[in-house]
Amino acid sequence: MRNMTVQEVADRWCVSRSTVYALVANGTLPHARLGVGRGTIRISEKDADEYLAKSRRDDAKTYAEHFA
Repeated sequence: MRNMTVQEVADRWCVSRSTVYALVANGTLPHARLGVGRGTIRISEKDADEYLAKSRRDDAKTYAEHFA
C-alpha cells in the first residue's frame, strides 16, 4: 500500500488540491499527518480508492429517484 500526497491524489482524480484539502478538513477522506506542527498529509491509495468508489453514482438511477 502506497501513501500519496495531496497533489498526487488531486492529479489522480483530476481535481484541484483545494478539493482534496476540503475532504481532509471535513473528515470525509481518511488521512495521516506526519511530522511536527500541522505536519504533512498522506493519504493511502486504499483510502483514496474506497472514497472514490463510495462517491460513484448511477446518474440514471439518481435521476429516476429524483422524479419518482
